[in-house]
Amino acid sequence: MTLNPIPILSICVATRNRPNDIVRCINSFELLKQVEFEVIVLDDASEIPVATYLFEKVDPDLTSKISLFRNEQNQGCPAARNQMVKLAKASYVLGIDDDAELFDAASIEAAIQVLETDSRIGAIAFSQMTSERTLFPGQPSPQSYNCYNPWYIGYGHVLRRDIFVELGGYREIFVAYYEEAELCARMLDRGYYVVYLPDSIIVHHHSSVGRDPLKCLSNSYRNKCYAALYNQPLLLMLCTIPLHVLLYFWTHQTLCYKRKKRLEKGPQWLVRELMTAARSIYLERKALRWSTYYKLYKIKQNRPKYEGVA
Repeated sequence: MTLNPIPILSICVATRNRPNDIVRCINSFELLKQVEFEVIVLDDASEIPVATYLFEKVDPDLTSKISLFRNEQNQGCPAARNQMVKLAKASYVLGIDDDAELFDAASIEAAIQVLETDSRIGAIAFSQMTSERTLFPGQPSPQSYNCYNPWYIGYGHVLRRDIFVELGGYREIFVAYYEEAELCARMLDRGYYVVYLPDSIIVHHHSSVGRDPLKCLSNSYRNKCYAALYNQPLLLMLCTIPLHVLLYFWTHQTLCYKRKKRLEKGPQWLVRELMTAARSIYLERKALRWSTYYKLYKIKQNRPKYEGVA
């Protein structure tokens, strides 16, 4: 009996109610001819179970690489990603959204090469391309050169599994949005950086299934406040949270007006969410160093060029 070689890369994809997207995503992994990899798919309580169609529709050459798991109740994106990373066998984890796909093998190989050669780097951020194969307006960084970056975005990234597990993964209380940026701050506090590779591309189709701009806005601001409660030194936290509440009030009101919707989750909702979660967050709170926030600020302002191992 031939044993499967240990993979160098674990590809983790969580999915919910996007059958066509998940099949397209997995079939794109056929591009990785030179990389030994496994695929972990987590069906996060889809109405039509992924197991009923996945293995019939994906490329037969990929089926032996796929491990499929299912949650009977929706756990949310951070929890699903944490589950998959714990199951991963490889040292490096490629996280990719189910409505995304690989553009080429070189993008993934370049990310692995950086992690293999530079122990200071904890994660790699990719640029995103639209379905029409044009660069998407929103990128992790505005720069067109390899650079240090404050964060990666979840549609496509590669990270060190051991660091992710050591840090405890994503904050599952976030449910969705901003979990990557919060993790990257904790990663930087441990001395690990994020590098953005603009020539390493993920095609992101931005499925409308499960996307709600108002929910995205409300969750993002709530989770920014959660991140402040978890991580920020007291003085910084006392400045940051009121600012986020005020910004949320203005942006939420503006978005509701543009979409001709009534105000459903105003600032009162945000304050209630924070008060409800405050005790449990306080028990886990561990303030990061001031120097970490200074580093984050400098990286965000300057996006220093990344030139590899010094």
